[in-house]
Amino acid sequence: MSKRLVSLLCVFSLLFTGIIGRCAYIALGSAYQISDSYNSYTLNIGRLYTNIYDRAGRKINNNDKSFVAVIRPNEKCLNELDKLFDKNEVAEITDELSQGYPVIREINKKIDTKYIKIFEKINDYNIIAPHLLNKENGGLEQYVSEEIGSLSVNFSVDAVGRLLTGDDGTVVNDNYDSNDGVVISLDSEVQKIAEEAARSIPKGSVVILDTETSQVLASVSRGDDYINRSLSPYAVGSVFKIVVCACALENHINLVYTCTSKIKVKDTEFHCQKNHAHGFQNMKQALANSCNCYFVNLALKLGPDKIFETAEKFGFGKAFELYNKWTVKAGTFADKSELNSLGQLALIGFGQGLLTDCPMHFASVISCIANGGNYSAPTLDIKEIAENNIISESTAETLREYMKYVVSDGTGKNAEYNEKTAGKTATAQSGIYNNGKEILNTWFAGFYPYHNPKYTIVVMRENGESGAEDCCPVFRDIVEKLDEK
Repeated sequence: MSKRLVSLLCVFSLLFTGIIGRCAYIALGSAYQISDSYNSYTLNIGRLYTNIYDRAGRKINNNDKSFVAVIRPNEKCLNELDKLFDKNEVAEITDELSQGYPVIREINKKIDTKYIKIFEKINDYNIIAPHLLNKENGGLEQYVSEEIGSLSVNFSVDAVGRLLTGDDGTVVNDNYDSNDGVVISLDSEVQKIAEEAARSIPKGSVVILDTETSQVLASVSRGDDYINRSLSPYAVGSVFKIVVCACALENHINLVYTCTSKIKVKDTEFHCQKNHAHGFQNMKQALANSCNCYFVNLALKLGPDKIFETAEKFGFGKAFELYNKWTVKAGTFADKSELNSLGQLALIGFGQGLLTDCPMHFASVISCIANGGNYSAPTLDIKEIAENNIISESTAETLREYMKYVVSDGTGKNAEYNEKTAGKTATAQSGIYNNGKEILNTWFAGFYPYHNPKYTIVVMRENGESGAEDCCPVFRDIVEKLDEK
């Protein structure tokens, strides 16, 4: 009986030792094969965020691609490292691989490798209109972008978290090739034309709207920073004279005035640029010559209420919704009580004083005039626009004629192109000085072509010399390219 008991104990001991040995082999060995029952180790290759398409269905983001290498901690991958990396990188990667986990690295180009896996990664980068679209610029992606897909590689690991030998990894494509996204009003071809033309502007903006709808076709912001100058408020200067003209025509006022280069309002004397005496001026001539004295006199004649009401209809000082939940404050405008000051009223007459506006919004003002008096705020949304006639069609027609005269016979001659262009120049005082010299914001705001307006174009330069010199040539360059389109 005792012999049999001893034999059974020996058998159980051998079995127990075998089980313990097997467990140790599983826990400590490196050759155990893949089992679905174990956990996994995941390397994220890339994430896909909302695609953005232009009005023609062309993708304008997620077009930038790069390559990444996934390197497993084995001898075969180690032997291929020098195909992709320099000696220093090889040493760093080798050290990292010694931890027993796969490593991911970006590479400059795709090279054929047998064991190191190469993947194409989609980068969330906008090739065109970065200031308008990029999150870091406070752009559209901030309001529409969300993760819609991902690409990863899963590796199986053993009970103590080590990679299992023989596991090449399982690629998990979770909607990474999705075409889901949003369509906006931007036109990639028009955007590229605007970006090319704007290269002569160190800091500033170019905005192009569809005249009929005020939908944004192009928006360029120039400057080595994150500021979107198309949506930033600036002193507007003489382009605002168009609005003062609209106010006067709507109220059946069309003055004549003799400019002697200066006009006195109480104790303050206002001058025309370079103290130019324009002589006898009607409204058409005064707009073409940008006669400050004429418009001071006109503003005083109109009074604060009429000017305020007209500016309010055009959206000055108000916010507008550029896209769903993306609201932009256009700029500032004096309230009625402030305009009761004759000095402030005089300044508003030629676009100075308590007035700022962003190029994007001012483009919608020009669109209204070019579109028969029907106003729409700027938008990236492609939708049907309700009619909103804020000035009469006859007033709009007269203003278009005046703006064409600005180009043919006035300060906007550098914007002339085949008698098809119309607009207004401005050289606005900013009130900001650099080394004793005041920084000027220069503008040209116009539309094209004259007889059937399709495009509204606003060009603005920070720290410029004059609208005629800085902005008119950019406008002309744009319409030339649009004419060829």
